[in-house]
Amino acid sequence: MIAVGDVKTSGAEIDYSATASVREAVAAIGRTEDVRFSPNNRRLAVAGFNLNRVTVFDVEITRAAVALTGAVEISSPDLNRPHGLDFIDDDTLIVANRTGDACVFKLPPADGQRRSCDLSPVHVMRVADYHLLASPGSVHVESGDRRQNEILICNNSGNTVTRHVLDRTCGYSVDQGRVLVKKWLDIPDGVSVSRDRQWMAVSNHNTHNVFMYENPESVSPDANPDGILRGVSCPHGLRFSGDGSRIFVADAGAPYIHVYANGGNGWRGVRSPITSFRVMDEAQFLRGRHNPQEGGPKGLDIDDEMNVLVVTSECQPLAFFDPAAILEGVAVPGSSDRGRQALQIQYELEVVGRGWKVVRWARSITAEARAKVAPVVKGVLSPPRRVTSPERRKS
Repeated sequence: MIAVGDVKTSGAEIDYSATASVREAVAAIGRTEDVRFSPNNRRLAVAGFNLNRVTVFDVEITRAAVALTGAVEISSPDLNRPHGLDFIDDDTLIVANRTGDACVFKLPPADGQRRSCDLSPVHVMRVADYHLLASPGSVHVESGDRRQNEILICNNSGNTVTRHVLDRTCGYSVDQGRVLVKKWLDIPDGVSVSRDRQWMAVSNHNTHNVFMYENPESVSPDANPDGILRGVSCPHGLRFSGDGSRIFVADAGAPYIHVYANGGNGWRGVRSPITSFRVMDEAQFLRGRHNPQEGGPKGLDIDDEMNVLVVTSECQPLAFFDPAAILEGVAVPGSSDRGRQALQIQYELEVVGRGWKVVRWARSITAEARAKVAPVVKGVLSPPRRVTSPERRKS
């Protein structure tokens, strides 16, 4: 289901400059997953999933201009399907490996060249030792002090988001952590926290929506989400705007990013996109569409000044856009009252619950029987077209 709201297709892309060797490094990334700017916005890390490699670009950003001035292609025996990544500081990166562990790397200094290096992590959160980890897929680093940072990890097969404390003064060691949220999650595929730390967003792949949690510091594993963002096929990377009033969501199952607004009253209730923006042409999308969950953008990030939005995908490893141009002329709907918000959440979770029952049943039967009932299963799992807004997407 493609989003309700206007669909924009042009006018916001930013052409980036780079030397020939750096462009070769971009082209060599292969299938990408997450992408992240460093805290000082001078480095850009991209997860190369199939090649078991992370590429870190030197980047210069000005208003509506991007220059890639160097690249370090990092390999390591501890990189096994790198999926999620985030900067602990400008020179330290944590990487979540879908078929491995979560690893912390100290990066070589930027030098404006393209080069390759093999690194050993300074700390490894081995799945065998960290009992809460299960196919760590995405990671978010909370800004901390000089001593500690909080780390959020999406566990794809564990269907949890876990919180851990990283100690910089003790070899970047990380504690066992605790389960932050679990209820209703079915392949959490991305996590982001607003700058004021009042809201957390989690991409929930198999329910085709994003869950919003208020006060993530105190949320419990069995908590229902306080808000739900719908109208996205396969949510992946996501990021709050600097003021927390918008959230941008990459749709791996469609050639769009979707933008949601909170209307000034938080993220409670159910929302559809205020706009959807096409980030690749149809040919690029179809080349990467090996199945209904692929082809669209995977990673997404925004620099601290809200000047540049970056997205990654298999057939378009890097693309940059102007967030202001994406939002230009887009109206923001108001929020509904608390009573209606509660009813909206209840209804959406009933839909999720029905889907879970069907999926569990379908997984328990034979492949031949599953093929026969596939049209019925698809109909049950398809979300209703409208809950909160009567608008229909313009063609």
